[in-house]
Amino acid sequence: MKRPRACRAFAGALALFLAACAAPRPQGDAAPARAFPEGEALFRQDARWLGSDAALSVPLGPGRTLWLFGDTFLARPDQAAPARTGSTMVRNTVAVQEGLDPLRGKLTFHWRRAGDGAPAAFFPDQGARGFWPGHGIRLAEGPLIVFLYGIVATPGQGLGFAGAGWALAVIENPDAAPEEWAPRVVDAAPSAFDAVPATAVVRDGPFVVALAIRQEGTHQGALVRYSAAALARGNLNQAEWWAGEGRGWLTEGDLGPAGPEFVLDDAGSECSLHWDARLGRFVHVASYGFGATEIGLRTAPALTGPWTPPAVVFRPPESDGPRPFVYAAKAHPELSGPEPEDLIVTYATNSFEFADLFTAEGEQSIYWPRFVLVRPAAAGALLEPSR
Repeated sequence: MKRPRACRAFAGALALFLAACAAPRPQGDAAPARAFPEGEALFRQDARWLGSDAALSVPLGPGRTLWLFGDTFLARPDQAAPARTGSTMVRNTVAVQEGLDPLRGKLTFHWRRAGDGAPAAFFPDQGARGFWPGHGIRLAEGPLIVFLYGIVATPGQGLGFAGAGWALAVIENPDAAPEEWAPRVVDAAPSAFDAVPATAVVRDGPFVVALAIRQEGTHQGALVRYSAAALARGNLNQAEWWAGEGRGWLTEGDLGPAGPEFVLDDAGSECSLHWDARLGRFVHVASYGFGATEIGLRTAPALTGPWTPPAVVFRPPESDGPRPFVYAAKAHPELSGPEPEDLIVTYATNSFEFADLFTAEGEQSIYWPRFVLVRPAAAGALLEPSR
C-alpha cells in the first residue's frame, strides 16, 4: 500500500466525524448491552481482507445479507503472507453473508481487480472520484439499490479530501454472485441545501424513505422519499422531502428557502434506522461524541417523529484506550443474536495515530467491525417523546 493514498483515506474518514465534536452527549441510563466478540470471527473468514469500517447491512433475501464496507485494507497478490504492511487500501468492498447467525454464518468478501491485478474498489472509482458506501435496499422482486457518497482527494488542503456529491448504484441481478453484478451508477443532482442521502434507508409502503444527513456542523437528519418503482429505474427526479406537519412531503422545487425539516437534531454522520416490531416503534442507533464515543439509541412512533432524546446503551471499551477513534454505530435487525430480544449493533474502531493500525496488536484489534448485543425494550426511558 502506498502510504500517501492510505493517509488521505484516513484523513477523509476523520473529516466525516469532525463535526460531532460540538454535538451534545446523549442523556439517560444505559440499557442492558454487552460486547459480542464471539460473533466477530465472521469478519476474519478471508485472510486477504484485512479490516475496514462503515459496515452497513442490507437483506438480500431469505438467509442472505449484503455487507457494505468503506476504506478497506486488502492483501496484494504478490504478498507472501497477508499483512497490512504492503497491502492496498481501496475505497469500498462488499461481502455476502449466508445465514443470519454471525456465529454460524459464512461470509464471502468481494472487490474488483485493477489491470495489473492489484485490488480495486467494488464500486469502481471514476477517475479521481471514489465512493464510500451509504445504505441500500433490495426491492421486492427487483433490483438492489445502494446509495454512494462521492469522495475526491485534495492533497495539501484541509484534511486531504472533499465530498463530491452522491450517486445511486442499481444492481439488476442481486440473486447472482457479486462477481456477476454490474452496478449502474446514476449521479444525483446537487441539492440547494445541506442534506445528503442516505446513511439509512427504510421501506414505507410504495415509497423508500432515506435519511439525509447535514454534512456541516452537527449532523442533523432530514427525510427524503422516492417512489420504489422510480428508484428501481434509477430515477431520482420524483424525490419528496419532509417539510414538517404543516407542509408535508414536497419536491425540492416546492420547499423554498426554508428547506426540509430536520427530524433528528443529531443523527450522527453514520447511523441506522429501522422498524422494531417488538417495540412497535422506529429505532435509530448512532455513535455520539468524537474519538471516545458512546452508542445511543432513540425511538419514535413514526419516521417523522417525535423522536426521543438519545439514551446511552453502550460505551465501547476502546473509548477508554489510548488515542481512541470509535464511530459508525449501526443496528442490523435482520441478523439473529443468541436471544430473541437481542439487537445486533456494530461500531468501527480506529486510531488517531495511523501507524497504530500496522503494529502487531493493531492489525488484530484496530480497524475491524465490533459487535454489541443490545436489548432496546429494556430502555423504558426511550419511550418518552421529546416533544
